[in-house]
Amino acid sequence: ATTLSDVAALAGLAPRTVYLRFATKADLLQRCVGVAIVGDAETVALADRSQMVDAMEGPALDDRVRRMSSITATLMSRAGALLAVAQQAAATEPVIAASAQAGRDDTRRILAEFWRRADEDGLLPPERDLEWLTDTATLIAHADTYLLLTRTTGWHIGAYEDWLTKTWMRLVAASTLPVCRRSWKCTSA
Repeated sequence: ATTLSDVAALAGLAPRTVYLRFATKADLLQRCVGVAIVGDAETVALADRSQMVDAMEGPALDDRVRRMSSITATLMSRAGALLAVAQQAAATEPVIAASAQAGRDDTRRILAEFWRRADEDGLLPPERDLEWLTDTATLIAHADTYLLLTRTTGWHIGAYEDWLTKTWMRLVAASTLPVCRRSWKCTSA
């Protein structure tokens, strides 16, 4: 029910200023989410930021996972409330729904690169299922999962970060187990 004029008044701006920059509330929400995700208004993508590069190049797997968990938790801390609004708005705003899906796709792309690099650097077990590890780790890192966790557990951001680190490390260990892809019966390769 909030209008762009309401937003302008709350921000202490003339409505025209807001309307010139944002044609719709969806445009404004997209911009707010984008800034919250990266933490500033710079045009450098999250994947190209120094902390992300550091997380993908650390000397040990546990160091990389801790860094990636910290990046993810910090992002959720900044953007979580806006992502919850976007989750609600996606049902009636196609542009928000498309942005949410693009965000999910970016999360998977970044984590696929993260796990691929760890594998290439010899930091993963030899007989791991890299596709399963990527898919499962991505599901755990999605904003949808974070929002569900905050609604059901009441965790603070530090507890979420700790859970993410431990869970990802446990997934690495589990990535060598047989995976059932197309049937209820699991067999080893």
